[in-house]
Amino acid sequence: MTTKNLIFKVARFNNEANGSDLQSLLTSALKSKSAALSRRQSTDHEGRFRLINYNGPFKGLRVGEMFDYTRGHQQPTAEFDDDAEQLELSSIAPPGDKTEFLHSILYFGIQGNAVILAQSTSLKSLQFEEYVNWLLREEGVLSDEDFVALCDQPPIEKEKELGNTKGIEVKAPVDLSPSKTPAPRVSGEISDTKSISLKPSGSAWEALRTLLPAEINLPSKLSASDIMRERSLEVRLFLTWSNNQKDDSTELMDDISNQLRHVDSELDYTIHTRSGKITRDEIKLKKPVSVPTNSKGLIRRDEMWERIKNWLNELVSDDKIVIDA
Repeated sequence: MTTKNLIFKVARFNNEANGSDLQSLLTSALKSKSAALSRRQSTDHEGRFRLINYNGPFKGLRVGEMFDYTRGHQQPTAEFDDDAEQLELSSIAPPGDKTEFLHSILYFGIQGNAVILAQSTSLKSLQFEEYVNWLLREEGVLSDEDFVALCDQPPIEKEKELGNTKGIEVKAPVDLSPSKTPAPRVSGEISDTKSISLKPSGSAWEALRTLLPAEINLPSKLSASDIMRERSLEVRLFLTWSNNQKDDSTELMDDISNQLRHVDSELDYTIHTRSGKITRDEIKLKKPVSVPTNSKGLIRRDEMWERIKNWLNELVSDDKIVIDA
């Protein structure tokens, strides 16, 4: 048994005039490329590829698995010895000339334009979106000028509010690491948390440093006792615009939402509207599920498809999504 996190996306085409949905287009492209290796896409990393392997129908869905690998990649190993001062490192090659080690496996289920993904370490919605666009263009079912984006689904009951967006609040935690400066000690022990200092860093801290004028010197160290009392330290940015530029603000909001669709990091955000707030958790639908594995440690596909289908039905019955073409 293993745990996978399911996420929901909705496919949006820049050209809606073709009237097709992602399920039908992807099914057509996959049938045209019947050999698995004919669906192999080269990535920006030399010798690294990704491809959709198994795919087929399941209770109204188009389901499948996608994996990535690096040609000739060898897997590092360590020899564990309880008495050794250091462990012996080595590597093993794939067992056979036609075998490759896989980096990770992503699972998907698509009905109409509704997409559910079980992401992996190196394959997430961004990589799946890139692959789908490449495959559809390769088979000519999508022109070079057209594309499909895997977007987040705002709560149905709040979708109209997005047109009245006032701004978006973005926040991210500050990375804190112990300062290299030795802390004062009392009888061989650190006296208290007041003597411990932490060095702030990370993208959020650098963003704050860039935003503030040069005359303002941010502290290079922070007291651990202050951080422990506040429990966390984060940077918040609030993007807003004037009320008399409604059209521009809506366009900006669409662009921001588009850029945030693949963000799975610690970056958090809240959309502020005239009617209230829409949080990231409301927009990014996800659910952890337990899936049985077989004797080889691989996920049992039929069980994964069943969990994807059940969650999709649950989202529809709870009025969180509408499956449309």
